[in-house]
Amino acid sequence: MLTSVIIFLPLVTSLFWLHLHVLIANKASTFAAFTCFMVTVSLFIFGDCCYSDSSSPIGLLASVNNLSQFFTPCIIPLLLIYFRRMRTDEEVRVKQFFWVFLPIVLFTTAELLTFLVGKPYVEAFLFDLSTQGRSAVLPDSQKELLLYHNSAVILYRIIIFAEMVILIVSYIMASRKDGYKIKNLWNFFFKDREIDMVGLQYFNVLPLLIICIIKLFLFRGFLNEHQWISMTLSALLAIFLCPFCFTALFGSRKKITTNQMRTAFRYNFSPKDKDLFIEKMLTEMLEEANDNTLLKLYDKYKLKINYLQEHFVDMGTYENDHPFTVRFRKPFNRTYDPDSLTGRLKHLMLEEKLYLQQGLTLEEVAERLYSNKTYISKIVNSDLGVGFPELVNTLRVQYAEDYLINHPNARQEDIAKACGFSSASSFNNIFKKVTGLPPRIWLATHNQNTT
Repeated sequence: MLTSVIIFLPLVTSLFWLHLHVLIANKASTFAAFTCFMVTVSLFIFGDCCYSDSSSPIGLLASVNNLSQFFTPCIIPLLLIYFRRMRTDEEVRVKQFFWVFLPIVLFTTAELLTFLVGKPYVEAFLFDLSTQGRSAVLPDSQKELLLYHNSAVILYRIIIFAEMVILIVSYIMASRKDGYKIKNLWNFFFKDREIDMVGLQYFNVLPLLIICIIKLFLFRGFLNEHQWISMTLSALLAIFLCPFCFTALFGSRKKITTNQMRTAFRYNFSPKDKDLFIEKMLTEMLEEANDNTLLKLYDKYKLKINYLQEHFVDMGTYENDHPFTVRFRKPFNRTYDPDSLTGRLKHLMLEEKLYLQQGLTLEEVAERLYSNKTYISKIVNSDLGVGFPELVNTLRVQYAEDYLINHPNARQEDIAKACGFSSASSFNNIFKKVTGLPPRIWLATHNQNTT
C-alpha cells in the first residue's frame, strides 16, 4: 500500500499544482501554454505510475500504453511552446503544432494493431515484455504483434529520445544566446539577484528530464524486482515538480528575484513586518506601473498624502523622523568666501560634482581639500546643518531629478549609476526619503504639474 502511495505521489503533486495554477495564475500570459503542458504531464504520469506499480492490474497495460503513444510525445513540444511564450509573449499559432501528427500516428497505429491482434493478446505480450525484456519478442510471433512492438515500443522510444535531444540542444542554444549560467542560479538564491525566467525554468526542468530518461529505459520487470527504485524516482519526480510549477505562477514576468517571489503573496507576513512588507510590495509594483497608472493613483491619493505631510510637520515629528527632507535640499544657497574651506567645499561639490563619485567618503573629500575629516565633518554639520552622508545623498537626488526629466525612459540601474548611487534599490530608497515619492511617481507628478 505504501509503495503504491509513493509511486502515485507525482500524479497527486502535478494535479495539485495544476489546480493551484488555475485558481491564482489564470491571468498570466503563460497560463494556457502551461495548463496544456501540465494536463499532458499529468496524463503521462498516470500511465507511468500504472506501469511502475506492481499492484496495477494487467488489463490496464494495453490501454495505458496506447494512451502514452499520444500524450508522452506531446510533453516536450508543449514545454518548448511554454518557453517560447514566456520569452516572447507571442500568441500561440497553429503552425507551432505541426509536430502533433507524430503522436496522432503513433496512437492510431497502436489502437488499430490492438484491434487487429486482440486486446488480451496485446496485454499478454506487454506483460511478457515488461517482465522478460527483449526475450519476449519471438521471431515467429504474429506479424501484427511484431508491428505493434516496433511501433508502440521501439519507434515510440526513439521519438521520445529524439525530443529530449531537441530540448537539450534548445537549452544549449538559449544558454549561449541569453547567458544562462550556474552562477546566475547561485546569485538568484543567495544574493537575491534577478534571473531570467526562461533560464530559471530550464534549470528547474533539468532534473525532471534526467528522471524521465532513467524511467524511459527501465522495464517493468526490473522495477517490480526493485520497488525501491520506483519509489525513489517517484519521490524525486514529485519533489522537482514543485519548484518548476511554483515558478510558473510568475509566468508574466521576464526576470525575477527571490524577494519578489516572497512578496508576491500579499498576506504572507507577520503583524510586526506588515509595514515593511507592504512598502516593499508597493515600491516594486509602482516601479512597474506605466505613467498613466501613476497619474491616476496620484490624483486619487494626493490629498491624503498632503494632509499627512502637513499633519506630521505641524506635530514637529515629520522632519525628525525623516532626515532626508526638503530642508536639506538647498544647503549651499548662502554666500561663502570662495577661498574659505566652506567655499572650496561648495565648489568641489557643486561645480565639480564630486558627489557623483560612487562610494565617496569623507576622507576622500578631506584629502581633496587638504584638511582632515574631523574638521570637514564639523563644517558640514555646523555651517550647513546636515551630516555628510545626508549632504551627499541630497545632492545626488537633486541631480537625479534633472536626470529623470531629461531621460524619462532610462532604466533605474542606469539612473543610479549616473547619479552616484551604488545600486538601483539604494537610489530608490534614498530618493523616496528625500522627495517623499518613488522616482517614477515623482516624474509623473512633475510632468503633470508642468503641462
